[in-house]
Amino acid sequence: MLIISFGDVHMRPDMARKIPEIREADCVVLNGDLTLRGGCAHALSMIAAISDLNRSVYAQIGNMDEGEVDAMFSDMGINLNGRGVVLDDVGLFGLGGSPPTPFDTPSEFSEPELGATLRRAYEDVKEARIKILFSHPPPLNTLLDRLGNGEHVGSSAVRDFLEKADCTACVCGHIHEAVGTDHVGSALVVNPGMLAHGGYVRIEWDGQRLTATLKHC
Repeated sequence: MLIISFGDVHMRPDMARKIPEIREADCVVLNGDLTLRGGCAHALSMIAAISDLNRSVYAQIGNMDEGEVDAMFSDMGINLNGRGVVLDDVGLFGLGGSPPTPFDTPSEFSEPELGATLRRAYEDVKEARIKILFSHPPPLNTLLDRLGNGEHVGSSAVRDFLEKADCTACVCGHIHEAVGTDHVGSALVVNPGMLAHGGYVRIEWDGQRLTATLKHC
């Protein structure tokens, strides 16, 4: 199984065409911030652009997407926020939005709300052999939630969840400059940065081993 994931599209889907594996992937996961404070029309145009490259798309909101987008993704049957799907023996589940920011962005939630959404999504995949969390906000106090000044601004709910849950990997985003990898609990955690800067994750499952590799196009 091959999964391609990226987030922080911010109305710039053109870079996805440069991902060499995107057409052959079993699915593509869009990990939030498809728009810049945009609603359904803007988000739908991003889905259409990626669907031209691969028909199997899952998506969720980031903090920069209006709340109405979450309902639209659910109506389309592609939403991972608070939900999960199992493909063969691989479970994909998601957390959209972010903790509160200083910028009053459209889809911000308290840490208890984020934790409840995580637990709800996990229920859909808890029996899967492999579990991959797609979380727009990174876990707190990692290499992946640091601003340029060194401040950690990730989610405590995501960190607490990963420390306790049985997860193989977590793909996050939100903090554009914190590209890299880290580990929390049993999970390898990766932040590819912005799609506009060419960042994406290649996830491969061969039936025995899962790899999640940062890539740049």
